[in-house]
Amino acid sequence: MTVYESIVAWLVDIFADPKNGLPPDIIVIVDVELVPNFRETWPGFNIQDSGLFSNPNDQHFQMNGGQWRHVEFKTWQLWRDFGENTDRIANEAFMEKVRQAIQRAVQNGVMPQDDRRWRSIKINGGIFPSHKSADNRYAVYQIPLKIEYVE
Repeated sequence: MTVYESIVAWLVDIFADPKNGLPPDIIVIVDVELVPNFRETWPGFNIQDSGLFSNPNDQHFQMNGGQWRHVEFKTWQLWRDFGENTDRIANEAFMEKVRQAIQRAVQNGVMPQDDRRWRSIKINGGIFPSHKSADNRYAVYQIPLKIEYVE
């Protein structure tokens, strides 16, 4: 399992856990730039479109025992309704719940399930709408993630 697949599965599990208070959306993690808005493609379904992207500033350190410590950066993007002021306020509350759910999972030792020893996953900056649709109906919120693991 790749790091990307591990993080995607972990994020899907965070959304699926009712204790996190997130809406029970079907989460789709793909390239937001290339995929149509699934909420319009599949009416009647409540879908959270999102994408996960690798950043070029990853760091890798060899340890004494031959293991490697990896510090990687990912950008998670969430496509959200944005047209009304109430949407924007709801998005702020939603993003706060996402931040708290990630922090709670890491504090409780709930990390991706693969052969790596995960040290941390955290939101590494501010969450903000990085770009909007031309009609302001939707915005893509950017969530910077910093992940650390040993393999």
